[in-house]
Amino acid sequence: MTRLALLALPNAAGPPAGPLGLRPTAKGWCPGAHRAMASGDGLLVRVRPRLARLTVAQAMGLCEAAQGLGSGLIDLTNRANLQLRGVTPRHHDAVIEALCGLGLLDADAAREAWPAILVAPCWQAGDDTERIASELAARLGELPALPPKFGFAVDAGPAPVLAEASADVRIERGRSGGLIVRADGAAAGHPVTRLVQWIRRSPWPPGLRRRRDRLNLHQGA
Repeated sequence: MTRLALLALPNAAGPPAGPLGLRPTAKGWCPGAHRAMASGDGLLVRVRPRLARLTVAQAMGLCEAAQGLGSGLIDLTNRANLQLRGVTPRHHDAVIEALCGLGLLDADAAREAWPAILVAPCWQAGDDTERIASELAARLGELPALPPKFGFAVDAGPAPVLAEASADVRIERGRSGGLIVRADGAAAGHPVTRLVQWIRRSPWPPGLRRRRDRLNLHQGA
């Protein structure tokens, strides 16, 4: 995990950084914004920017929220999420309101439990990566129940760039150039012509099902 030094600005108006009397919680689940995690310096509020991009207004708004309602520090996670640090419990509702106003948070807290989607960073408007990631994000609620920390990688450019990034299911190009869905670590994937057909497919292909079941067992789901 990388801390963004550019955003680690001194906090003049908000609560001071440092221990706030909160007991850190075990990291067996993923924090969100609605469901923040207690850490050594206060609450950790995680934000998932849509398609891993921010507008200038959203970036500035996040900085203002970090400054005024947290410690002034923002982390960048391995899955391209952002984390506001040092938020006190009394400021949590104000952070939620600010994130909703910036278009960075759904009002439905249940959506935060849906799987994360990691997107190849150099996508262009209208390309396969944007199209697939947008459709997948819109249809996550149709997927079978998945364990905590389950994640997808959408890497549909000419060559994969997310091979070293953490993901459980990858949507990428196969050797023939067509789109495939592949369980992480599997040597081969399953052809996909339309994402909606794969989402509705029941049961899942064996490799994906084994990956899901191993995570359920490991995480005690």
